[in-house]
Amino acid sequence: MLKESWRFFPYPSFKPNQEQLLSVVYKTINSRSHAIIDGASGLGKTVGSLAGALQATKEHGLSILYAARTYKELDRVVEELEAINRKEQVSGLSIRGRSEMCVNEAVLRFSNDPRTVMELCSDLTKSGKCEYSENMEDVGMVRGLMDDLLRTPTSASTLISESKRLKICPYEMAKLLLPHVDVIALNYAYLFSSNIRENFIKKLGRPLSEHVLILDEAHNLPEIASEFESDHLSISTINASIEESEKYGKPTVKRFSDSILEILIGMGEGEHILDFKSIVKDTLRLAHIDEDPHYFLEDIHAFGESIKMLQLSKGKVPRSYIHRLAEFFLRGVETSGRSDFVHILTKGEDIQLRLDIIALDPRTSTSEVLNSVAATISMSGTLEDMESYRAVMGLPENTIKTTLPSPFTEEQVLVLSCKGVSTLYEKRSLDIYKKMVSKISEVVRSTPGNTGIFCSSYEVMDGLLSAGLQTSITKPLFVEKQRARSLEQDRLLEEFKQMYKYGGAVLLGVMGGRFSEGEDYPGDEMNSVIIVGVPYPKPSAKVSAQINYYESLFPSKGMEYGYIIPAMRRASQAAGRPFRNLDDRGVVVFLDYRFSTRYLKKFLPCWISSRLKTVEDCDGVLEEVIQKFYSKYSNDRRY
Repeated sequence: MLKESWRFFPYPSFKPNQEQLLSVVYKTINSRSHAIIDGASGLGKTVGSLAGALQATKEHGLSILYAARTYKELDRVVEELEAINRKEQVSGLSIRGRSEMCVNEAVLRFSNDPRTVMELCSDLTKSGKCEYSENMEDVGMVRGLMDDLLRTPTSASTLISESKRLKICPYEMAKLLLPHVDVIALNYAYLFSSNIRENFIKKLGRPLSEHVLILDEAHNLPEIASEFESDHLSISTINASIEESEKYGKPTVKRFSDSILEILIGMGEGEHILDFKSIVKDTLRLAHIDEDPHYFLEDIHAFGESIKMLQLSKGKVPRSYIHRLAEFFLRGVETSGRSDFVHILTKGEDIQLRLDIIALDPRTSTSEVLNSVAATISMSGTLEDMESYRAVMGLPENTIKTTLPSPFTEEQVLVLSCKGVSTLYEKRSLDIYKKMVSKISEVVRSTPGNTGIFCSSYEVMDGLLSAGLQTSITKPLFVEKQRARSLEQDRLLEEFKQMYKYGGAVLLGVMGGRFSEGEDYPGDEMNSVIIVGVPYPKPSAKVSAQINYYESLFPSKGMEYGYIIPAMRRASQAAGRPFRNLDDRGVVVFLDYRFSTRYLKKFLPCWISSRLKTVEDCDGVLEEVIQKFYSKYSNDRRY
């Protein structure tokens, strides 16, 4: 197809291999099929997939659902739609969850977690006590705002601010807009969380079969989809349900909760694989409650609901621990005996007793959607092993698989692996961490601007800090916090990005975290990136169950699908952070010799594995190689 024929591509020229992306997307939708696209960082996958998809969906009267993990990725969709809209008229909307879109101060004041926000919002709306919801009855005002928002692609933040200004509900406004836009940018949860999906699909105004689904950063989806179907309960909730049962006069709940604690505490420390249906039966027997487990749990679930409504009528947060207890164990009974779920008890001296319902098969969450839409496009820069993704997602064998090479030349990318260092558990020591800190200092000194360090875990990050990382580098250090608020993390990240103007800084984070995935560092916002360790998950009952489950489905592939490939994708995602614009150049340093072994190297994307060079374990060698790389660009105004 000629460049002029791509009506919805907004830029004067394509990046290398980008037009092929448009063609694959266009043909996939025309043939009502599925495609997996492994496209390296810097390819321009967002605008390319949108342009190709719009070309096809406009011809066939379809709409587009563009799903991603983070809000920044969804904002990028709207930005590209705005560029397209300057050439050809298109409409689009990015949406967030109900808790993020709520602007009612009464809800936000009483709520500190999404679940409570959602419940309180729903209860206030049903009882007619939310002014923002009630104002949706002003048809003229609502219609006027709809007309304004449909003229141009609209981000969730714009929708929220405009709705708040008029004192109408942003969440309800979003639902009214959904049937009328060409592209809906949304979080995975809207489609792959069973608690949300059914209600969301009703609001689309047309069946899923009339939608094309684009899955951005699709390497995340198998793990995230399984998380949507999983759940957990802590001992604090069980204890709180005992207090609540005494307060509201429900002795059977107190006996049930006391008995379940007696059973669980009686088990030894560590991890135990359980069957929650059996646990509930044993608990009822011990508590002398002669009822069917399902009926008993349904009864106390309803009782918990009545507590919530009573609290709401008194102007209190509608929370019930009995309701939560019943909800969890109903799910546990429902999933008992299923091979695609595992139930785990974790307890120890330093670990609060915790119960987990863990979904092992992403298809539990995804199959209904993937089998219903007109076509799917799965994209990522780390889907080199496309067959593993196809298999675990349950896509058909005739799924189109396309690899689009990196647009960056050999001269723009230097990839190094260091001998003599590893985060293998038996090799971790203060001496090894000090050795790593010395290598990191070499990279930072030889990098003209910003450097990113992404560790395999927070434990490894702490090891580097304990070994004197902060004092060994001469540039400011910005550290990702494990439980920091989003706003705090955003401020830290923006401050780091701007430091290239002042001699550079160092960002310390973890692989799989928000700084290492879904976040771009174009230009000089990150010149070099250091990957510390292979981000394998800690050995656990969950990991073993996942490997064994995949082994039962895909013989001889369980370890690869459930353990190795997810870790290598996290590492590859972090490694690709500095490469976004076509003129970007940067250095990737793997501080773990295992990345250069023949076995692990085959799981790395081609743009990494084909360039990977091993550096000898000698002081100063790393610094010399990196200085030589950047010195080639010493006349560049950026260096």
